[in-house]
Amino acid sequence: MDFPQRVLIVDDDPIQLAVLEQIFTTHGSADVETGACGHDAISVIENSIEPFDLIVLDLVMPEYDGIRLISYLESQNVKTRLLLLSGLPRDVVKMSNTLAEASGLTSIGCLQKPLHLQDLLKIMHGQRWPRRKSARLESDRGLQTGHGLPTL
Repeated sequence: MDFPQRVLIVDDDPIQLAVLEQIFTTHGSADVETGACGHDAISVIENSIEPFDLIVLDLVMPEYDGIRLISYLESQNVKTRLLLLSGLPRDVVKMSNTLAEASGLTSIGCLQKPLHLQDLLKIMHGQRWPRRKSARLESDRGLQTGHGLPTL
């Protein structure tokens, strides 16, 4: 598959967040979570049962930005792939990418804002994503089939 199963998108722009969520959902990502800042992302990560295959991360956000979140991910030994987004100059974005990789994270690319769908698709199609059963999907499937419901 060309798209990851579990994705966390972190961006303070609600329109960008909604567009990215729609793109990932439309292209086969089964579990897409979102956050408007680094604090939201930490909450989602800490409350997640399974790890994310990909974190799509805006670098510039109020309060808790993408650079701080990269440091958090390193300190917590979070193993995931990152896709960095920013409207900052290309050199700054590339330095952030270098920081992520030096922190032991796997960066699959950097995209300039405004995003172009073809650029995102090219990066996603260049990756191999793991396929596994998601606990969330299993619980949804159990509800549809009646499995996992208490017997009265």
